[in-house]
Amino acid sequence: MVKISVLIPTYNSERHLKECLDSVLQQDFADMEILISDDGSTDSTPQVIQAYAARDPRIRCWRNPANLGLVANHNLCLRQARGDYVKFVHADDKLLSAAALSKMAAALDAYPSAMLAGCRQHLTGTAARPVCFFNRTGIYAGREVIVACLENNVNLLGQPTLTLFRRSAARRGFDARFVGHLDYEMWCHLLEQGDFYYLAEPLATWRVHAAQQTARAQKSGQTRHEHLAFLETYYAKPWLRKAATRRMLFAQVYQLRKKYGGQAQPLIAAMRQQLSNGEFVWLWTKYKVARPFQKLCRHWLGVGGLVCQLIWSEA
Repeated sequence: MVKISVLIPTYNSERHLKECLDSVLQQDFADMEILISDDGSTDSTPQVIQAYAARDPRIRCWRNPANLGLVANHNLCLRQARGDYVKFVHADDKLLSAAALSKMAAALDAYPSAMLAGCRQHLTGTAARPVCFFNRTGIYAGREVIVACLENNVNLLGQPTLTLFRRSAARRGFDARFVGHLDYEMWCHLLEQGDFYYLAEPLATWRVHAAQQTARAQKSGQTRHEHLAFLETYYAKPWLRKAATRRMLFAQVYQLRKKYGGQAQPLIAAMRQQLSNGEFVWLWTKYKVARPFQKLCRHWLGVGGLVCQLIWSEA
């Protein structure tokens, strides 16, 4: 057994893979295994992997005989993992700090109730600023974080490279219905079971580029109905119906109408039963007034999350 399984699913990743692997091998945390699952790459990815595997015995690698696809390759990595904790590092991303693994592992060690640890969002390859909705290091109630994500219509926890989670809580694997929501749905699955520990420092970075598998899936339209499927699944849970805030209900009704129209009507109707006409109109007015200001703050100041929370706070 090892403490951490670092999982690196790859597919035609030659451009950034060396940088990714170097950032993992430079970690000050030694008790780890590094699993690399190549999903039938046609570039030099297999050669890069073999060169690194020859240098470090902690690397265990294989090449899938047929292309499994994004979700299935992630699940294969997860099934092969032996560590108490799981750290995905996507091949086009990298760890920014040599202490990234040790700091995240220490958080889960110190807080047994935490199923997932994450760090401040950091982006590479784009001028856009990440939106930070958490402003202090600490423990957050898992189900409250799920509600906060739904209130803001965004994955507040970040991408897989920014997180560490307990393998025992993720035995189900990633839900095959979701590609664009691959990580977000898994985070919600974990946070139904426990808490979230947040470190308010950038320990890893997510690289934004057009060749990402999720970006290609989004462009093809493959992910268009994922948000609706996600909400149909989670809003059916009694705990979420009970925990739903007015702000969450408005945000989801507004988004469902805008994106899906009549296709989402049964779900919209169920949510509107928890939200009066007067409450909806009041929240719609607040949204329209606040939205331009939020966008401006996010673009220029990088504090949109805090401003958003202050403006949207309910009496």
